[in-house]
Amino acid sequence: MGLLECLGRVPYASLIAAVICCVGVGVFCGTLYPALRIILQEVLRDRFEVPELRVSWVGTMQIVFIVIAIIMGIFAIILLIFGFLATGSTRKNVYKGAKCIMGGRISAAFFMFITYVLNLIWILMTSLMAVPVMMYVILNSICVNEVIDVYATYYPCVNLTHYGLYWNTTAYGGKLALCTTNELRPLCDSVQEAGPLFVAAFMGSVLIVLGMVGFFGIMSANSVRILLAKEVDEIREDFETYDLNKF
Repeated sequence: MGLLECLGRVPYASLIAAVICCVGVGVFCGTLYPALRIILQEVLRDRFEVPELRVSWVGTMQIVFIVIAIIMGIFAIILLIFGFLATGSTRKNVYKGAKCIMGGRISAAFFMFITYVLNLIWILMTSLMAVPVMMYVILNSICVNEVIDVYATYYPCVNLTHYGLYWNTTAYGGKLALCTTNELRPLCDSVQEAGPLFVAAFMGSVLIVLGMVGFFGIMSANSVRILLAKEVDEIREDFETYDLNKF
């Protein structure tokens, strides 16, 4: 019975949502950083010679991704702990009085608000991550069919202006197009290296959104459970008293 009681106190929905969220954060941060490093350093800085592109940006991005991972990990752990407090017999021991129940409901509402805001942010991030994935599909198709193909006799120019990227090359230097074989083949190598990383980062952001949606539903259910905890206990006690008086 002790083992069953312990298993009954496990918030499986919160545990699954926390695992999904943590896995998504790990995949997102672990793949997006090297993908951006390849694009910024190997493609834009080395191939297109983009001006004013400094290596220090890469170190800053790494710190940002570490901070994001830590914040999302801590938030998932907090929601998981709240799920433990609002599940099974633990809820009966924690949320007994009216003040405790009100505090639990306020906490649930606060976590619901934070989860909702974070979910909107990650939905926006997922939408933004779809852009480099589409670019990877387009450029990889060009590379496979017109550059890497050994039978290709014509090599197209990859022009950044076709993708909405402009700057004054006369004033700031750099180049907007790559046309020769020696320029295109290293570019294709970098694209094929960074592309799968962007796809993995996109899938990681999708997992984070799914985890946040799960947490939002769980917080809503926990809020209702905490509200009904006292009433359910009173009804149970009434039934037990009625059965004892009956026999």
